[in-house]
Amino acid sequence: MFASIWQWLVVLAIVLLFFGAKRLPEIGKGLGQSIREFKEEVTPEKTPGDKAKPVDAHVVDSEKKE
Repeated sequence: MFASIWQWLVVLAIVLLFFGAKRLPEIGKGLGQSIREFKEEVTPEKTPGDKAKPVDAHVVDSEKKE
């Protein structure tokens, strides 16, 4: 369900009235910075020396062979 342009304009008008035009850039900057920090913490660091260790996979046959 996508919101129409009029719904977004109403939301924007309410946000402008609530926070004011001067604080919106500060709020946007803070939100962007927090999202960026969250992404950095969630994604694992990739270093050139790190390589995936090979895993030895063994198939276990549940049926006994006689």
